[in-house]
Order: sequence, then C-alpha cells, then structure tokens
Amino acid sequence: MQLLWLSLAIVSTVAYHVIMKMTPAGVNPLLSLMVTYGAVAVLLGGALVLAPGDFAWREEVRHLNWTAIALALAIIGLDLGFILLYRSGFEVSLGALVTQTAAAMLLVGIGVLVFREKLSLAHGLGIALCLVGLWLVNRR
Repeated sequence: MQLLWLSLAIVSTVAYHVIMKMTPAGVNPLLSLMVTYGAVAVLLGGALVLAPGDFAWREEVRHLNWTAIALALAIIGLDLGFILLYRSGFEVSLGALVTQTAAAMLLVGIGVLVFREKLSLAHGLGIALCLVGLWLVNRR
C-alpha cells in the first residue's frame, strides 16, 4: 500500500509543477488560487459526504487544532511561490529539484533538533551529496 501512496505523491507532484508552469501569465495568481481552493473545498466536501461509514461532524471538528490553519498558510505560500517562481522564468525542470532539495536539507535539521531523529553515516553522506548536487544545479 505504501508504494501506491508514494506513486500518488509522485504523479501528483509532477502534475502540480506542470500545471503551475502552464498557469496563464495574465491571470491574477491570487484569483487563480482562490478558484483552485474553492474547487478543492467542493471536491473534498463531496468526497466526505460520499465516503463510506458515518461521519459525526461535531465529534470530528473537535479534533481539529491550529495545524489545519497553519497548513492552509503553508499551502498558500507553496502555491503562490511556485506560480511566481515559474512566471519569473525559473525552469520547471529545476524548480522542484532545487526547492525540494533545499527543503529536505532544512527538514533534516528540524527532524534532528525538534523530533530527535537519528542520522547515520549513510544519511550524512547522502546529505553531502544533496548539497553538492544543489550547488552544481545552481551554478551559472
């Protein structure tokens, strides 16, 4: 099952970047994202209603916390950042590579410092290779 979710994430990431790159330059990015998020809300609402099993709104809403709003802000930053990055002429072939590698490097530090994750020598070598790759990709 994990391979299925990994495949979904990969295919969706590719689609995300291609669609962001193809978003018309003349459309206001805030309007485009507003329509996108409206469509997402409708589609997820429909999926929630059609999902098997009972759904107790009051009980489920009580489980929500600050993370739902924080994730919304992160998604807005991500989407707006990529639309404007690609509009500025950044290549779609490098956009995800550069941003994901840089984000991964930051997440390594967060994982170790905040979540007390352990790194092995192999992890360290992989991190070094990522940093060298990031440097090579960004050389002009």
